[in-house]
Amino acid sequence: MTLRPPALGRGRAAALLAATFLALSGCTSPGGGSGPEAAPTPAGPPLAGPGRLVVARCERWAAPSPTTADGKVHVVTVTAHAATDGREEARRVATLPDLATSATLCDPTLATAVSATADRQAFNADFSLIAGTVAPHSGAMKRAAAFTLPGGRAASTAPADGPGEDRRPLFQEGTSVLWYETVGRKLTSRDLAVRGAEPAPRGTAPGEDFALAGDRPWPARPFGTKPEGVSVAPGGTVAAGYTQQNAVLWRGDQVTGSTLGVVEPLLLGTPAEPGHQVVPGSAGVPSGCVPRLWLDGGHLLCGTRDNLYRVGFAADFSRVEGVDALLPPEKRFVSGAVLSPDGKALAYLSAADGTESIHRVDLVPDAVPVKLADLPPTAPATDDPENGLPHLVAWL
Repeated sequence: MTLRPPALGRGRAAALLAATFLALSGCTSPGGGSGPEAAPTPAGPPLAGPGRLVVARCERWAAPSPTTADGKVHVVTVTAHAATDGREEARRVATLPDLATSATLCDPTLATAVSATADRQAFNADFSLIAGTVAPHSGAMKRAAAFTLPGGRAASTAPADGPGEDRRPLFQEGTSVLWYETVGRKLTSRDLAVRGAEPAPRGTAPGEDFALAGDRPWPARPFGTKPEGVSVAPGGTVAAGYTQQNAVLWRGDQVTGSTLGVVEPLLLGTPAEPGHQVVPGSAGVPSGCVPRLWLDGGHLLCGTRDNLYRVGFAADFSRVEGVDALLPPEKRFVSGAVLSPDGKALAYLSAADGTESIHRVDLVPDAVPVKLADLPPTAPATDDPENGLPHLVAWL
């Protein structure tokens, strides 16, 4: 669920939340000192608002370090576009501190395998904060943090001298509650919208990382899947993920006795290797179809490099009852997808001839996709073609 701010005062609400966050941290760096100042950035129109599509991209090593002569830091740019015609309505930029990152947005290994839930959990409710990690200094353990948007100032949620490293910081969807995992698989959360809120213990993570479904950690996932790729069905009965070139499905009540939170999934489609159990009726799910989101309680959306597929399940998820390609055959690279608030349409990103664009398609038979707008190219900071790839984060 996406929390929508009231029609009036959204800009003021975002400013107050950012101010509250900085007050909680004492305006200090994670090491407790007066960390580097972010360059002043005009707030401008708010990102959050009904009828908007939110796009984020992380350009790695795109800005000079504020503290070292030859260092570079990441820059996160977030834009809001009208869902009707794609025009840009708001833009905010965060230049992250030294040794800081937001893995969901900046890790190139996750570029095409992030669920819609994980993309949304990189931001708080009104897109004024970005979840990530920052190390107090070179060689130090990473600490969970949130970075202000715009600007990029960081504040810590854990002591800089604590044992171990913080992992998997993310926002509980529709809130400003930051979750993360600490040493010993301990889960912690902190509500950054509440002045003076203390970190709250949240029990033990199922493994060395976790996926959050609503306000609870998903109990387990298969070996080889990534927590950023987990998509939990409405109702919480099953989850989908991706491993070994196949979409996979598993139940939330599966128990293996393992202390590492690992379960054996059922594959969707044809296994690349023999010996795997397959969901009956799923032969039509193509290899490389990465789960993105659930359209409703019984239909999964997964995407290959050139199409989006709707996978329909029986009520008990015991078999697949239908697989439909949602886009006509074209030469393009499809990435990301978000569901409209009324559940009747999708927006997605498509790249052709080096240009990324936003498209939408209605979820009706024989629907024809509509191109909304091209996205401006990024300034190439490296030779890495995946640097700065856009993430379609939300349809508000």
